[in-house]
Amino acid sequence: MSVIATVAVPAASFPLGSIVDPDADDTVTVETTVPTSEGIIPYLWVPSSISSSVVDTLESNSSVASVTTVDELDDSVLLKLEWDGRVNGLFEAIRRHEAIVISAVGTADRWTLRARFPTSADLSAFYSECLERDVPIELVQLHEAVSPALERRFGLTRPQRDLIVEAYELGYFDVPRTTTLVELGDRLDVSDSAVSQRLRRGLTTLIESTLTLETASVTDPDASESATGTDR
Repeated sequence: MSVIATVAVPAASFPLGSIVDPDADDTVTVETTVPTSEGIIPYLWVPSSISSSVVDTLESNSSVASVTTVDELDDSVLLKLEWDGRVNGLFEAIRRHEAIVISAVGTADRWTLRARFPTSADLSAFYSECLERDVPIELVQLHEAVSPALERRFGLTRPQRDLIVEAYELGYFDVPRTTTLVELGDRLDVSDSAVSQRLRRGLTTLIESTLTLETASVTDPDASESATGTDR
């Protein structure tokens, strides 16, 4: 069974390097990237306010062959990167072990990636290879991939689940928040108002199918007896 791992590395150890100003509180995000034998071509979402400086930094990176602006939405710019074939270290380990990068977020200090590995053995080999390559990697979170049947057990639609997971991974629930409804909408290609409504409905469904049922089973005698099949 495949496994999903969240890992973090210092910005200096990431192939893109520190493309965010250390004095700024900005973040950049990577679109879902499937490594191939032809190379890794990530798509980066960067704040419009720093897009020019990010492009300059990337163009000065010896591993980057070209940088192209693909789209501009509200306060974000989508950049496409092409590598010159000399990428190694973390990206090479990702490619060698057939991992799929589900999401990645970068700040001035570090990059956090969420990736799916075919098996736990592939993840273990990936982790070991990073250490052998002197990549100071940190395993932040690990869990097995969830089957579609289990995904539906909380009553969430797939779009609701995807949004809640995306919001969690990108730090929408963190204090302070590291992403906004507008940025989530850009990533999911929906309006920020639609994101807000979907998020509220999804969280309401999640709470109703977990916390309120759990509370009822503990505090409501009728609910407890009904759960055990006893009628009064």
